[in-house]
Amino acid sequence: MAETSRSATSSTGNGETMRDPPSRLASKGEETGDADKKAAAAAAVAAHREKVFSEAARRRSMKVPKEGIMMRITSVMDIYQQVRMLVGMMANVWGWSMQTTTSYKQVIPGLVRVNPGVGNETFVMPGFFLQDIEYTIDGTPPSPGLTRGTTSSKNTVQDVTLKHTSRYFTQVKLLLKIRWLLRLHSAGCELDYKMCSMRNLILGMQYVVLQQSAEVECDSIFDKKVQQTAGQHLNLESVIDDIADQLHRALGTAHKNFLEYIATCDPKRAVHFSKMESPITTPPIVPNDQLSVALDTIFLTNFLRQPRKEANSKLPSLQELYDELETLGLPHPEVPPLRGAQHLRAWAKAQTKPTRADRERGSSKDAEKLAQLDAVLLCAAVELHLHEVYAAPNEIVDDVANNNTSTGFPNGEGVPEPVDFGSTGRAPGSQVPQARVLTKKKPQLQPMLVDAAVHCIHHHRTFPEGIRERLYSLLNEEYGLTESQTQRLAIAATQNIDGKRLQEDTLLQMDHREKARLRTYFANTWKDTSHLIVPALVPGDLHLGKPARYTLSPPAPPPRPPFSSSFVSGDMTRSLPDFRNFTTKDTKREPFKVPLVTGPLTLDPDLRKMRTTGYFIRMPPLKGQ
Repeated sequence: MAETSRSATSSTGNGETMRDPPSRLASKGEETGDADKKAAAAAAVAAHREKVFSEAARRRSMKVPKEGIMMRITSVMDIYQQVRMLVGMMANVWGWSMQTTTSYKQVIPGLVRVNPGVGNETFVMPGFFLQDIEYTIDGTPPSPGLTRGTTSSKNTVQDVTLKHTSRYFTQVKLLLKIRWLLRLHSAGCELDYKMCSMRNLILGMQYVVLQQSAEVECDSIFDKKVQQTAGQHLNLESVIDDIADQLHRALGTAHKNFLEYIATCDPKRAVHFSKMESPITTPPIVPNDQLSVALDTIFLTNFLRQPRKEANSKLPSLQELYDELETLGLPHPEVPPLRGAQHLRAWAKAQTKPTRADRERGSSKDAEKLAQLDAVLLCAAVELHLHEVYAAPNEIVDDVANNNTSTGFPNGEGVPEPVDFGSTGRAPGSQVPQARVLTKKKPQLQPMLVDAAVHCIHHHRTFPEGIRERLYSLLNEEYGLTESQTQRLAIAATQNIDGKRLQEDTLLQMDHREKARLRTYFANTWKDTSHLIVPALVPGDLHLGKPARYTLSPPAPPPRPPFSSSFVSGDMTRSLPDFRNFTTKDTKREPFKVPLVTGPLTLDPDLRKMRTTGYFIRMPPLKGQ
């Protein structure tokens, strides 16, 4: 009995060293499996994110669709035409299963009046745009308004108030409308992705919003022209409101059901279904991450194209807008990484004295669009003061020209307005103590990013005007610049280097032609033009620090060796016949021989031999004399 209890005690007493019970093993196995699943899921998310922001994905988003697959979108008018086509196809596909009788209404139902909590300002907009912030608003009983004489509850405007005060709800409203396009894209792809997909329209909007002017057709295939009016400005809010209005008019009585269907779609992924494909295949589920990045890029570009300051008010900075979005629970816009603005620098290098490899790398239309995207990303990174744009410790310089506090004042002239404070309380004749100059050390950008910003500001036709003005003001006010960088920025802001450039051979021909014209003018009119033909007084970089060439004596000719020809110049010995056979021959020309035929000697350029023309040969008498 004792042995039995002892054996039992020995077998169970040391619980830490013996095998764990099955329940504990099961719990440990579940924890290990959950950890492995979480690690695998995190790795998959990281790999997918890297794929979304990869270089290949960026290049694909900048390409214009080929003819025959989708409509080419290169201007604002192309966007409105694509909107009409998409709305018509969605109404057609939705009408296969729903009745789409046209409803003649003057006002879109479901309008809400949003009070952001700042003064008496309100915003009227359709309620389905507020789906992403429905947890941050407080609704009140509907009140009549904007009903055009009707008292039906369907046409009343509901008043809602934001729980958090929003000073920049204009930009928040635009972001909500832009992101609603993702739900509309998912709904269209689930209906028929080959007919109702919004991908081409979204990428076309990104293509247009990045450019300053639209490209038009030209007579020559090697040339291009731009149109300043088309493609210069894209009103995003007008485009999205036009989509919602056309859907309401095209769908008719089925509009409400279609909006409820859109609200159930996931903006992060879409089911690609089409009746043109085999019904036995499972429709794939495709993520919308690339389109989400494109829409956030559209919103960011539209915001940065606005001026930083207006006459009577100051527009929000990008950091203030991001804080506002975080307060409302909206995610920040996700845009591609900057990566040193490599596409902008490569494109700029291809425009100024490039090598053949640089010209082939930066001469395509895709390279120009990638450079425009890098300009937007550079402007956003500079305004947000990201650490990736700051100069390294070995790149920081001490001779900063604009390191003092900014002299910009709200009046826009840099000088404070005089204010009458009355008596200062000092006795007449007393001296005023000298004011101290407050200095603030500003951060410095990487030199290569400063060069990229200068190239962006220099090309007035390629990059949007708002981006260039914002970059110029940000660099001058918030970053330390050297005297050389400040001068380059001022020159870039006033000088446009877009357009055709002449080759060096063409410039030399123009110079020779102008000198010949001045010589001819002097010969015909006897007016001195020699002062216009002499070289410039400013030498080139090669002769910097050296004395002027006209002050130098010509080099003395080398002494003539004994028994050598009197013609010391190599040109003379090659151009004249050798009568004494003393000169050294370096050509394969035959030695000079006395011709047997009278007449002047000339050198035949083809045979490389001396010959006569026979003009002095005595001619026989003419017949008939």
